[in-house]
Amino acid sequence: MRRPTVGSLTVPFVVDATRHPVDFKELDPEHVEACAKHRRCSVCGKRIRHGKPIALIGPDDGRSCYADPWMHPECASLAMAQCPFLRGARDWRSAEGRADPLLATYSEGMVMRVVTDARSHRDASGRWRFEVAP
Repeated sequence: MRRPTVGSLTVPFVVDATRHPVDFKELDPEHVEACAKHRRCSVCGKRIRHGKPIALIGPDDGRSCYADPWMHPECASLAMAQCPFLRGARDWRSAEGRADPLLATYSEGMVMRVVTDARSHRDASGRWRFEVAP
């Protein structure tokens, strides 16, 4: 994978790598939309082919809908290994993030879920969501 790095951390596709300093907490809305509309991996930015496994990362609470875009399973493994927010070593949430029901438990027991199909949609507030296909 050829993505920019900051120190030993890979800058995911959904984070604006041109910002200085890079803010790993701030997602690039255009890149999130590219993930949603064109089935791009949120880490490497490459297309996830139909019929291939899709990884979603979120709290271990049985959910089927996720705030963060999907990724290749190998990219999700990299994210889980590198990202202090996903590992639960740091809390990234603002007060607004803690109030959002989909984000309220993020950074608590994050796990990777690998599925065979998923879909994207906008919620009532216009934010992209990524959901395991029924």
